[in-house]
Amino acid sequence: MTGRLSAYPASEGQSVATDWDRERDIVVVGGISARWDAAYGDPLSQPIVLALSWHIDTPGGVEATGVVSSVHQLFYEPAPDSEQPRDVLRQPVSAVEKFPADLLQDNGTVLVPGGVEVVLDELVLVVPTAADAARARGAADEGRRTLTIVGPAPCLGTVVPYEGERIRIDLDDDRLTISGSDSAPTGTVTGVVRQLGRLEPAGPVSMVVPVSVPADTPTDDVAGDVLVVFVVDPTD
Repeated sequence: MTGRLSAYPASEGQSVATDWDRERDIVVVGGISARWDAAYGDPLSQPIVLALSWHIDTPGGVEATGVVSSVHQLFYEPAPDSEQPRDVLRQPVSAVEKFPADLLQDNGTVLVPGGVEVVLDELVLVVPTAADAARARGAADEGRRTLTIVGPAPCLGTVVPYEGERIRIDLDDDRLTISGSDSAPTGTVTGVVRQLGRLEPAGPVSMVVPVSVPADTPTDDVAGDVLVVFVVDPTD
């Protein structure tokens, strides 16, 4: 299998990085190279953990290819405190379920699924170039500045903006629901509209989808809420 190998901050008792290539955003842990996001700080001064994902398709990652020798589905005992260590059960499986069910123990304890542990042999790593790492940093920075905003169209101005247009939005407007960033700015900011649509119900279940609204439509004429994917300018 092939995936992208990354390193993340971890709790005490995890691995420690022995080298950090700042230009390519690469750390070395136990002789294995993995991508490190500089936003996490200095990897040499904190415990870290390695993770392989086949969902990440961004430039700059360390591509890892190997032969699967064992697979374990991980199940955890629910903990009331997210900071509290949890016992883990490693259950060997021949195939991984996309949405595994909870596991009921003989003593009545219910364990919840929490990822997969895969052992790879014959590992081959392809590390990124400095240019790849620079593009990855740019994409990660834009991701941290990307917000998903839901609210009435007049919050966007007098007319519906076109995708790619730079507009100003008051993020403190109580009519807006904002998600997508752990450190979202406040107040009035400038940014670029990446996606915009009016929310409409769809399908037999309770779900809504964004439906395109022509640019320059008066926002007072747009019924209901709109969804906007908005990238805040770096200066804000």
